[in-house]
Amino acid sequence: MNKKWIRRTSLSIVAALGISCTLGEFAEAKENNTTNQIIHNTTSDSFTMNDPELYQDALDLGLTDNDIFTLDSLFDNEDKATVQNVFLVAMGIITGMAAVVGTGYGAGRYIAKQLHKRKQLSKKYYKKHRWKFRAALVPVIGIAATFGFDDYYMDI
Repeated sequence: MNKKWIRRTSLSIVAALGISCTLGEFAEAKENNTTNQIIHNTTSDSFTMNDPELYQDALDLGLTDNDIFTLDSLFDNEDKATVQNVFLVAMGIITGMAAVVGTGYGAGRYIAKQLHKRKQLSKKYYKKHRWKFRAALVPVIGIAATFGFDDYYMDI
């Protein structure tokens, strides 16, 4: 298979997985955010008010029920993810994944180039035992770097 097609296929898979995972999570976060806003309008679901000891300590400090509810809702809002533009977030994740894969590929080519320059591994020997090298390199340097290493020695 051509290197160009491998790159296109892998980027398509990464993009599809990245978009499907992130959009599902963002939809769930948005749904949870709207339900939490409805819940926070009632003071009976306040975390502090449901804990008698904590509630009494808050009253001893001079806080009113409205102050306690406001503090609880502020702490709850900090825990929720707010998404302004889902497309930009998804593109950022995909770009980051592509950068990681591209960097790994470049690192694999660099490693192979250094081994070849320093006469540690010849192309002839690599081609003869390439499956052993591939199997050994994947757990050590990763799949993307192994592709870069293999492409250098296979003259792709």
